Amino acid sequence: MPLDLSWNHNTHYHPWLLRQVPAGAERALDVGCGSGRFARVLAGQVAQVDAFDPAPAMIEDATERTPTRLGIDYTVARLAEMDLEPGRYHFISAVSSLHHMPCTESLDALVKALAPGGVLAVVGLYRPEGPVDAATTAAALLPQWTIGAGLAAARAVTGVRDPSHATKSGMPVRDPDMSLREIGVAAALALPGAVLRRRLFWRYTLSWRSPGGTDA
Repeated sequence: MPLDLSWNHNTHYHPWLLRQVPAGAERALDVGCGSGRFARVLAGQVAQVDAFDPAPAMIEDATERTPTRLGIDYTVARLAEMDLEPGRYHFISAVSSLHHMPCTESLDALVKALAPGGVLAVVGLYRPEGPVDAATTAAALLPQWTIGAGLAAARAVTGVRDPSHATKSGMPVRDPDMSLREIGVAAALALPGAVLRRRLFWRYTLSWRSPGGTDA
């Protein structure tokens, strides 16, 4: 297996996402999958992974990067265009994608697609407001520089290329328009009991388990 010396703000939270996958999960959905990086990680833990993204270039890139043995089903679509089967998925992930969509409507659609006992796990972006967000932003700078410098040095020694340079263009970029406070209000309405946390690297995490099923 090639040496992986890549890192970004999203991959930093992949281990957290994997810890949210319920035991025995068989079907998963990755929302706004981009180049499929987390979908491929998820396929190592869940038998069937469906993934979609509205950008054709991203789905083309994801398909090229994904070994056929993983069996990931990629689709070019927006969430609003997806005819998701109610109760189909045991795990749904959304990595830096929900801020591209209407928040309340998107959460409602994903809730309906979860099986009883299924888990929705989000790594998202929020619009900073107030001193706590400013302090969290400042706190992220040193670890970001440290990790980046360490990986750059390791790539220089090993000759491993930064895989970010091989990613095709076409990834849509949009600044979040909701603050963490506003996201919390929307989550409280759509996902009673959800756990929302402010994180480093301009991210938040949100996890919610659908009622029913058997707890792990």
